[in-house]
Amino acid sequence: MKKMFFFSVLLAAAIAIGAQQADFPKLTGPYLGQKPPGTTPEIFAPGIISRPDYFEHSAAIFSPDGREVYWTAKANNRKPYYIYMMKMLDGIWSKPKVADFCLENEYYQEIKLSADGKRLYFPNESKWMFVEKQNGEWSRPTDASFEIFSEADISICSITSNGSLYFIKRPEFDVYVSRVAKGKFQTPEKLDAQINSDDTRENSVFVSPDETYMIIEATKDGATCELFASFKSDANSWSERMKLPISWGRLPSVSPDGKFLFYMTRDGVYWVSAKIIEELRPKK
Repeated sequence: MKKMFFFSVLLAAAIAIGAQQADFPKLTGPYLGQKPPGTTPEIFAPGIISRPDYFEHSAAIFSPDGREVYWTAKANNRKPYYIYMMKMLDGIWSKPKVADFCLENEYYQEIKLSADGKRLYFPNESKWMFVEKQNGEWSRPTDASFEIFSEADISICSITSNGSLYFIKRPEFDVYVSRVAKGKFQTPEKLDAQINSDDTRENSVFVSPDETYMIIEATKDGATCELFASFKSDANSWSERMKLPISWGRLPSVSPDGKFLFYMTRDGVYWVSAKIIEELRPKK
């Protein structure tokens, strides 16, 4: 049993990014000072988050106040994925570093931040863990299995403002939701056919904090991953899903201000104006 937490960047990772950090640019402003994209997707923060010597395995996940960003990645030709982060201090973004709560030589391929930014969930070995913000710092990892169905093989996708938890259940690869009542997660409900299509496998889903829309990642062949949008009607049902104008994308996440859609590709993290989502919203 591991008794020590990994509080510094691994030596191998430090060597890999040492040259980059020696002349790391001064980054200020929202979204690392990057020029906002239009309705054509663009790679996000090239050389900073989307690095040529790393493989990114998540979207860029920003905190509600926009002052922190998290993503998962691994150095090329190395096995472990780690959770990386940057933080704005005195108006300037810090250099990328491995999150202090990561354990050495463990795998962190997914991250999900609760809508209020107070909990960060991630899988570790065969179970899910979370860290919690306490006095501005993350706590030690806590086993989330006791509250998130330890008997099921799941992938957490979104935690909404009211605490509802959306997840993928394997091996069906369907989207489920568990709502909170009296402080406890309730029996999961499988979403209907508008979301769980018979001819695709659903890999991931992002649900807006107010649960008015969702972005679904689905694949027919296991190789081509497409993104779809579905909107909740006044009758509290989900619309038929509609394909977003993105050729390939995984693990979608919309920024807390609702302005940008982030997702990962084989080439790095991309972002695009969330107008492409709104253009599909059914007119009342």
